[in-house]
Order: sequence, then C-alpha cells, then structure tokens
Amino acid sequence: MINRRRFIGSLIGSGALLAAGTSFAREPVAGRDYRALIPRVPTGLPEGRVQVVEVFWYGCPHCYSFEPLVDAWKKNLPEHVEFSHLPAPFNDTWARHARVFFAASALDVLEQVHQPFFEAIHVQGRNLTSESAILRFIDQIGLDADAFGAMMRSPEVSEQVGDASLLVQAFQVEGVPSMVVDGRAVVSAGMTGSHEAMLEVVDHLIAQTS
Repeated sequence: MINRRRFIGSLIGSGALLAAGTSFAREPVAGRDYRALIPRVPTGLPEGRVQVVEVFWYGCPHCYSFEPLVDAWKKNLPEHVEFSHLPAPFNDTWARHARVFFAASALDVLEQVHQPFFEAIHVQGRNLTSESAILRFIDQIGLDADAFGAMMRSPEVSEQVGDASLLVQAFQVEGVPSMVVDGRAVVSAGMTGSHEAMLEVVDHLIAQTS
C-alpha cells in the first residue's frame, strides 16, 4: 500500500520543482532521473510496440498543468508507441474519479468529459467528489447523466477500477503525474526536475526500448 505521507510529499515536491522551472540537460540515469521496474511489468503488446502510460488523478493540480504538455507531445510519438492514461484509485475519491474516466471511455464520450472535468475542478473550483456532483456536471455538459451513472456503477467499470489499482501497485507509483515506459521505468517530476524534463526522459527511454 502507498505510504500516504510520502505520496503527499512527492506531490508537494513536484510542485516546487515545477515552480523552479528546471530544464533537463543531461543523459538520463536510472535511480536518478527515472526508476527502473524490476521485474518488468508485462504490457501485453506485440513485440516491437512500446507502451507509455500516464498515471494521473483528476483532482491533482500538477496533472492538470501537465495535460497540455502531454497533449502536444503525444501528437509526435512514433507509430510504434501506444500512449494511454491510467487513473490512480488510491482512495474512495480517486476511485470515483477513475470511474468517471472509465465510464466516459466505455460510452465513447471521453473527449467530451476528460478536459472539461479537469477544468471544472481546477478552473471553476467545483467540488466534484460525490457521485451526485459528478452527475450534475455530466448533465450540464449535455450528456445523459442517468446512463453515465449506470455505467459508473457497472460491473465492467468496477473491474476496470480494480485492474487499475493492481496495475498502479505493480508500477510502484508513488506520485502523480507519473509516466511508465514499456513496463520498464517510471518517470516523475520529482526525479527529473520539471514536467518538460519528464517528457525528455520518456523520449530517451522510448528510444532505448525501440
């Protein structure tokens, strides 16, 4: 189980490093700029495909500020790289937000929900921790709140949240946002010094893996 104090400390540390605007200008080294996963966590992808996963939480301000960088970065990924988001269900609120992500994905409305949900929390300052508040938000953006709520509570989404919890544990993620490259390495701003540097280290790891 993740140590809560250590986890919160890593979030605060990430924010301080971001504020400093540190840039990454050295050869990435395991144990200093990223953490190697031993043993490797299998990705299930065919040989030659590289998986990159961003572990996040909608309520995390650092994840919100990181999202535009990731959006721009992923547009230039090589064709053999598969990028995905993974919500971290560390407690009840985080798990409820993970249900939002998986329900939106299942209903094929993730593009309509993902960024607006981030903005509702971090720009509008809305408290979207309860299911009722979440479904009011869903209704306000023009989606069927009843259908969305049913999907959030569905066995399919419950299974996905459980799988996400197991995968985050396997990745040994201690803070968000974190990037996991091919089940081999975890990269965080707490190690690299900034969100921009995180992506540079991820690029380096992709090149090493490919």
